[in-house]
Amino acid sequence: MAEKSKKIMFVAVFVPVLVLVCLLLGFVDAQKITDIKAIEAKEKAAVKEWLAYNNMIKQADTLYQGYFYEEAEELLQNGKYKERDEVKQKIENCKLAQANLVEYNGTVEHVFFHSLIFYPELAFDGDHMAEGYDLWMTTADEFKKMLPQLRDRGYVLYNIEDLIEQDPNDPNKIVRKAIYLPEGKKPLILSVDDVNYYDYMQKDGFAKRLVLDENGEVATLVKNPEGIEEINRNGDVVPILDDFVKEYPDFSFRGAKGILALTGYAGALGYRITDVSGDDYKALRTKMDPVVAKLKQTGWIFACHSYTHNSYFKNYTITMQQMQDDATRWRDTIGAVVGQTNIYISPFGVSYKNNDPLYRYLVKQKKFNIFCSVAAKASLIKNDDNIIMSRINLDGFSMKNHKEMLKQRFFNVDDVIDVRRPKT
Repeated sequence: MAEKSKKIMFVAVFVPVLVLVCLLLGFVDAQKITDIKAIEAKEKAAVKEWLAYNNMIKQADTLYQGYFYEEAEELLQNGKYKERDEVKQKIENCKLAQANLVEYNGTVEHVFFHSLIFYPELAFDGDHMAEGYDLWMTTADEFKKMLPQLRDRGYVLYNIEDLIEQDPNDPNKIVRKAIYLPEGKKPLILSVDDVNYYDYMQKDGFAKRLVLDENGEVATLVKNPEGIEEINRNGDVVPILDDFVKEYPDFSFRGAKGILALTGYAGALGYRITDVSGDDYKALRTKMDPVVAKLKQTGWIFACHSYTHNSYFKNYTITMQQMQDDATRWRDTIGAVVGQTNIYISPFGVSYKNNDPLYRYLVKQKKFNIFCSVAAKASLIKNDDNIIMSRINLDGFSMKNHKEMLKQRFFNVDDVIDVRRPKT
């Protein structure tokens, strides 16, 4: 590459100067000038061709690593370099990889997090919130350490929406969709609850909102201990996972990332759209909409996490009217911004039986046919028109109380847990 750059520099700078000097001095005739220009054009064409070929190879390799085998093959087949030996071999590799996909019939794990703690010294400062953060939150450093271990164990991020499809014989029913992965790979569903960045968390070392950085990528706006706001790529799950997948495309099956579960009473993604109206609302949407678009473009999907996240869910005292009001408000306010969804991630991890009238309302009237609760044991129950899937929390509580279970299924806690956590 360095040699090519030198050639480009020579052609672009030195040769024209030489020609000019020669003309002025009368040392070169017109034919010589023509010859030099021809060489210059040939060099430029060769460099352009080399860049085009290598760019195609790079694109095909990225597609292949992310399990887009058919797309990689199509790119190579439709290009003008398909007769080159290297390209022929890559086409064969794509065909072989596609043919060697095997049906996965094992457990489908679903892990979840809350917003990550970026400054543990602010979260674990001994105040009345510290204990809750220690139980139910994960630090950014812990999350970063989990990812390589998950990848090493063969996990690949998988889109939860690809677990089901409409029954071809009955539009009111669903069927399980077969999962095909390379031998040794296991699907992993990942979700993040309360991606709202509530006001009460702002002074405790969490991100303030999701924003676009100077490169147009989703990043976090974080206030440091000195009170200065800064944009970085380490403040929460989204940018950390995006960067990890960019480095290791094989950790994501066909572009899948995770589910962002949103409530409504504090807006979404750090934008308080439910607290304002008129021009203020329009101004927030101007900032928020590009972030939502980029999230969707890069493999993230959204879920309803209720509008209120009220304790009547946890206490199982919610009435039908309250459920109707809650779900409708979410659809009308948050769903209208991030797009409607068929995924409902229950507040407090509560679960319902399939015949519960409250649950039937969510499924039949609001079209939530993927319902996610919380349980230590992985489970996926398929009903006629919906699935109920359990999730496990990878947080302080699990790491301190279920070390062996996590070691068997996901990662070695001792290699992950943040030493800055309280020692209790």
